[in-house]
Amino acid sequence: MDLKELERKCQPIFDEFEITKSAFKYIGGKSPTLEIMIMKSDGSMDMLTCEQVSRKISALLDELDFSNQAYNLDVCSFGAERVLDSLDEIKREIGNYIHIELKNPKEGLDIFEGTLKDVDKEQITVEYLIKGRSKTAIVDYDNVRNIRLAVKV
Repeated sequence: MDLKELERKCQPIFDEFEITKSAFKYIGGKSPTLEIMIMKSDGSMDMLTCEQVSRKISALLDELDFSNQAYNLDVCSFGAERVLDSLDEIKREIGNYIHIELKNPKEGLDIFEGTLKDVDKEQITVEYLIKGRSKTAIVDYDNVRNIRLAVKV
């Protein structure tokens, strides 16, 4: 069974727990792991939901006989530094700390880390610090190579 088929079979479980985004990855090696990352529509995830979803998926995997070799199941969140895949996800993070990588440098920089201030269809506004001074950059959405949440250090 491929991962897309497994994801389809897990959809009723995701619906039950209001999971709106998921990603499946099988990691081989000495200790193979089926990793399933999940997220609710507001971008959140909690340990209790991960545990409950894990139990249900584990039971489903037993029914489906997913693999004839031993493997670990890891149901988890997308993490504190998850990639923002759509404009809607980016808009939901206004006020949060982000990391943006650009295709073409702006103001001599190709990476910005700072607070997301505003988003529209064409531009992203981020406030960042340079040598303790607050600066604002307005980045064209088309110039973004990668954008993700970031942990402020």
